[in-house]
Amino acid sequence: MVPSRIVAVPGLRTAAHPRWSTEVGTALAVAAGQPVLWLLGAVGFALRGGIVLLTLPILVLPTQVEVRLALGGNLGSTGLSAGFWGLVALGSLVTALIALLVLLILARVEMASFQRLASDPESGDLRAWRAPRPMLGGRQRLLFSRVFTIQALALLGLVLFALPLASSIGPATLEELLRPTSSSTIYVRVLNQLVPQLILFGAGVVIVEMVSAVATRTLLLQSAGFGATGRRDRQPLLAAVLVGLAAPLRSPLRTLRTSAFGWLATLAALVPVLWAISVAWQATRATFLATTSVSDMAREPGTFIVAFALAAVFTGGLLVTGFVSAFRASLWTVDALARSDAANGSGA
Repeated sequence: MVPSRIVAVPGLRTAAHPRWSTEVGTALAVAAGQPVLWLLGAVGFALRGGIVLLTLPILVLPTQVEVRLALGGNLGSTGLSAGFWGLVALGSLVTALIALLVLLILARVEMASFQRLASDPESGDLRAWRAPRPMLGGRQRLLFSRVFTIQALALLGLVLFALPLASSIGPATLEELLRPTSSSTIYVRVLNQLVPQLILFGAGVVIVEMVSAVATRTLLLQSAGFGATGRRDRQPLLAAVLVGLAAPLRSPLRTLRTSAFGWLATLAALVPVLWAISVAWQATRATFLATTSVSDMAREPGTFIVAFALAAVFTGGLLVTGFVSAFRASLWTVDALARSDAANGSGA
């Protein structure tokens, strides 16, 4: 009899990598079990442009005549005046300052969401039940600056994808104002001319979200002590960005599957939410148009009821989209933890 040898290193984890469906269930359980994440998700969703989507059903767009009157002397036979472009430059500066504030808030939201997601008991198996290292002091400030940089790079990427769209909106609108191509509304006619640019921008949004999600969580995992090598050192910002760029190439099925599932969940929530807001807005608008004075509104409690209903539907829609946003963030975090867990297990 030849004595058997121990070929497994003590402490080596040999558990099978969890199925992707299990990761989805874990992400859903984590998001559902922490209502604070819904609030963080709502903030992130709103600041990333979601608030614009939710207000689309209640926006009353100006007619072509009103657009022409609003431009006034800024539109001549040769095009838009220099004064108009000066206003555009001023608006761009204000927008840049607002974007800077938004990026700062988003970086804080990403860090707060990750800390809660990574420390949730539901994700314990993916991190071998190790608690994430607290982010305190100078290390927290350094991590914040790096996460902020990734958010800024993501915004820059979106701007690059939006350049063809932005450069085409002005000429298309001007052409439709001066030489209409059909009897449709000006918005429909302009959109018909911008279909390729809109498709490019939509693809850019998906790509940028995918890369930034992976890069951000690479930084956060490394700072929390769950890097691919299991060490608790800091991973440089450039390396995190490269990991994000390489993720769709190294694991295309996994990365695209996570991204697609997150977007499908968002669409599944947005469609009924937008429908409910639209119905509530139509009822509110019809009720207020039926009144002729403020005194009539005071005598008719129905006006306040429909207004309250609209506010309730809008708030509920924001909460629903916040939950879905939290689920998407949780899905990317669980995916990153699973990747790290597999790398640590294989490299032990």
